[in-house]
Amino acid sequence: MEANRVLTDFARVINSDRYQYTESDIFIMENSQEREAVFDMFFRKTEDNGFAVVSGVKEVIDLIKILNETSEEEKRKYFQEIIHEPKLLDYLSKLRFTGDLYAMREGEIVYANEPVISIKAPLVQAKILETPLLNIMNMQMAIATKASRVTRAAYPLEVSSFGSRRAHGFDSAVSGTKASIIGGCTSHSNLVAEYKYGVPSVGTMAHSYIQTFGVGKKAEKEAFDMFIKYRRERKANALILLIDTYNTMKIGIKNAIKSFKDNGIDDNYPGVYGVRIDSGDLAYLSKKCRAELDKAGLKKAKIFLTNGLNEDLIKSLKEQKACGDIFGVGDAIAVSKSNPCFGGVYKIVEIEDQPVIKLSEDTIKISNPGFKEVYRIYDKKGIAYADVITLVNGDIDKEKILAKEEFRTQDETNELKYSILHKGQYSYEKLTRSYVIDGKFTDEYNELDDVLKSQKYYLNKLKKISNERKRLEFPHKYKVNLSKDLRELKYSLIEKVTAEVSE
Repeated sequence: MEANRVLTDFARVINSDRYQYTESDIFIMENSQEREAVFDMFFRKTEDNGFAVVSGVKEVIDLIKILNETSEEEKRKYFQEIIHEPKLLDYLSKLRFTGDLYAMREGEIVYANEPVISIKAPLVQAKILETPLLNIMNMQMAIATKASRVTRAAYPLEVSSFGSRRAHGFDSAVSGTKASIIGGCTSHSNLVAEYKYGVPSVGTMAHSYIQTFGVGKKAEKEAFDMFIKYRRERKANALILLIDTYNTMKIGIKNAIKSFKDNGIDDNYPGVYGVRIDSGDLAYLSKKCRAELDKAGLKKAKIFLTNGLNEDLIKSLKEQKACGDIFGVGDAIAVSKSNPCFGGVYKIVEIEDQPVIKLSEDTIKISNPGFKEVYRIYDKKGIAYADVITLVNGDIDKEKILAKEEFRTQDETNELKYSILHKGQYSYEKLTRSYVIDGKFTDEYNELDDVLKSQKYYLNKLKKISNERKRLEFPHKYKVNLSKDLRELKYSLIEKVTAEVSE
């Protein structure tokens, strides 16, 4: 049993496409597997051409932890079933990650083409991380970013994430719940997510609970009474009654009010109480239910709205002045329903200190070369003004930013679009952090254990983004510029290839 558990954990590390190991075999046969490479994980665009929210970095680092803690014997036992090249099998069985991992913090707001994660390591070590890394980051960033959109639409009302039943498997349900919390959801329903991340789960009743008491008004009333009787004294003492099993207005709300009163639940109740509506015209029904609850003196009763909600429907409900207090959102967040494929990529940008570039007839697919990091520039009011992607080494703009000197930031494709940032008129923040150095975890890795801390980080960063750039539709474009040295490096490589093509 223990061996199977270890192999199951280790399978996450090599959840790869075959070509990564085919290439690794060639590198080993050519004795080039130890050449130092830099790979970037980034994305090219989002659903609304705005920002994304980082989630998944901890799980990527945990892959390295699993790789390094799995014994040679255990690795060989797994690899020998799928790797048939002797030298490659021997190399992989002894493999440990000895490189570096740099990343943006979980909860960071990030834009297209910015390196979210950079791996600097011997070539094969970096190469075989591609699929498992993207598998984690694409799923979690899709969900965290969708949660951000939904919670921004709902603000200042709360959003509960409860889409585990629609998630694409166990890992998706659990780590996806984590990503939804980082993206702004104030509660969730997943038990394993509570166990793993320490964020309490919530949940009340399903229609089937009511149906087990029979059909009709009397059965529903008995179900409500039993629920209140046994749940009121529990640690999670939320009493939310589902009122649309038979008829929301003619049966459900009346039964709910009577059950609350019969059991002594009113505005003096120390916990949360109220009703949930899961079907019908939510705007109309919520207003009618609010009136009935207020008329009965239950003014603190909450109205929980569910039923296929997403950011667009939530925005519409608010425009109609629906009387919901909390929105429950399922598959729209759990599978990022309107944009399920996040589209993150993992590209080599440097080999043996030599920058490399990927060209394409599609401009969006041209990569940014070299070992890079990202700086965020804030104006005097503390609002994010622009991000500057710089080279890690030998970058003049980076040195000017660190010294808070005057520098010019320019659009990559239009030299007429530039800004002069004067000394004393801006502040900066380095977004790229060091999490693994020489195969060892830094102190910053420990902060990733606290999901609510990551959520708080995201919410604080959101306050520093201007309202125009937080719009859900047609957000104002945020400046993401390359430093002068990076820009010149990129175009020198493009010109080199272009000249060879012309020949």
